[in-house]
Amino acid sequence: MKYERLKKSWQFRTIYKEGDKYFSKLFILYVLPNNTRKIRLGLTVTKKVGISVQRNRIKRVIREVFRLSEGIAPGNDLVVIARRSAVNLKYSQARDSLSYLLHRARVLESKRS
Repeated sequence: MKYERLKKSWQFRTIYKEGDKYFSKLFILYVLPNNTRKIRLGLTVTKKVGISVQRNRIKRVIREVFRLSEGIAPGNDLVVIARRSAVNLKYSQARDSLSYLLHRARVLESKRS
């Protein structure tokens, strides 16, 4: 799935303030409808999570999960915050945790034919 990245701090602040918040053991997910046909993704991994090598790996894994994910409804801004427990993250753990959060947030498209 193709997505755009959120980069500006005002975009993050808006989503934190107005978006819905969902928790899992590894991540916090904020979701806010954006009235476009695009998915915009922002990632936050603070220094509390680990050194830069670990933080960058977590971001790469999260981006890969979203790149390979199918069925995310367009028209949403998503911000994923990694928690401390995500330090030794494996791809399968990230995929399962994020799909759980996306399902709870109801941003997955239904597969009706």
